[in-house]
Amino acid sequence: MRSTFGSIETSLRGLRAQQLALEVTGHNISNANTPGYSRQVVDMKATDPYAIPTMNRNIIAGQIGTGVTVTQIRRMRDQFVDRRTQYENAALGYWDARQRSFSHLEVTLAEPADLETGASIGYHLNEFWAALQNLGNANRADNIAVRSVVREKANNLCDTIRGTYRQLNVLRENLNTEIDVKVGRINALAEQIANLNAEIAKITAVGDQPNDLMDQREVLVGELSNMVSISVYTDDLNRYSINIAGMLLVRGDASYSMETKINNDPSSDQYGLYDVVWSHNGQAVTFADGELKGLLEMRDEEVLYYMDSLDKFAETLIMEFNAQHAAGYGLNGSTGLSFFSGMGAADITLDAAILDPADGLDNIAASANSDPTADGNGENALLLAKLIKEEPLVDGTTSLSDFYDSLIAKLGIDAEKAQVTHTNQKTLIGHLKNMQESVAGVSLDEEMANLIKFQNAYNAAARMMTAIDEILDKLINGTGIVGR
Repeated sequence: MRSTFGSIETSLRGLRAQQLALEVTGHNISNANTPGYSRQVVDMKATDPYAIPTMNRNIIAGQIGTGVTVTQIRRMRDQFVDRRTQYENAALGYWDARQRSFSHLEVTLAEPADLETGASIGYHLNEFWAALQNLGNANRADNIAVRSVVREKANNLCDTIRGTYRQLNVLRENLNTEIDVKVGRINALAEQIANLNAEIAKITAVGDQPNDLMDQREVLVGELSNMVSISVYTDDLNRYSINIAGMLLVRGDASYSMETKINNDPSSDQYGLYDVVWSHNGQAVTFADGELKGLLEMRDEEVLYYMDSLDKFAETLIMEFNAQHAAGYGLNGSTGLSFFSGMGAADITLDAAILDPADGLDNIAASANSDPTADGNGENALLLAKLIKEEPLVDGTTSLSDFYDSLIAKLGIDAEKAQVTHTNQKTLIGHLKNMQESVAGVSLDEEMANLIKFQNAYNAAARMMTAIDEILDKLINGTGIVGR
């Protein structure tokens, strides 16, 4: 027979369930603005009714309910959107690294030229060409002022080439340092995820749902997926296994770290820079996507390409210009002199004979004629100017001016592609986050409605208990005289 006090237990279960629902609602409201927080929902079900059907059970109208219980506190999350976001995050990180680096390249090369500051190589190359044209035209080759302008413009060009090359090298070193920092951050994230895996497994094993810990882990995985392309798998204890191109980064409560090693191969383009390898076996880490891949590509390919191209430009300028200059004659009859000195972009400068305070200007071989009576001849100056704009010197197909212009055009195209793709990727990530937010986000309107609903249910359960108490009081204290 059902206990007289069974209704009190039914009311108590109602109180407990509604109180828990209120606590979860309060937790949702408190974390409405917490990054990475997933809305939680209380799942309730009716407890087993009285009585269980048997052959000798009491004859009653039917099974009587015994109340309610909370089966789980469910974390609202779309795992498919999470995995898609992680995949697209890697692409976003990749293009973000390229877009930032190309922006730095554009600033370094200062193109298009700023007419006020004249900071770019293209600007100074045109100024040098114009000065040579001026020296060669109208029989002004004997004009010291015009020669002084030529030397000044040439010196400015050399300074700009050296400065630009040095800045490109600094950019490459900065990328190298950033790679080292990112590897350290990846290791830290892997260790934190492994530690959370251990805590989550313990809680899951006893039948509870570690919702907040899983949210914390998802935030870490999101940051990790931006830096490197990952694959994530979940076991029966809700632990994550994460691998990078088939190599484990996290497995259960264990993490496998990377490290950066200085490249000691003098024949390598990466000599003196960091290689990223696995700490446990020394194998190179393969990156399919992500910010780290973008940084490595910019350091090892893109920035290096512009450094090599600038070096080729300077080397060709030095070699071809010196050959033509040596064939001409200065005001003092000097010949066979070089105009530039150095091996390439890193050390290009004016030759000591041109920089000489006493005879430097006279040593500029503007004339193609050694006749002292033809000092004003500027034919060689025009031939020198022609080397810059017209002669196919670079690889035998392109003039110096066109070669540099094509280099800047390539930079513009690459930078625009990186910018557009980065913007598109951000838009896609924003769409995915909105999709996740529609599932996992906390709506204060909805929570306030739940608050009212659960509060009224709690009050009703409490009122039910009061009614049962009044009934039992009447039954026990107000009925019969037995026991007096």
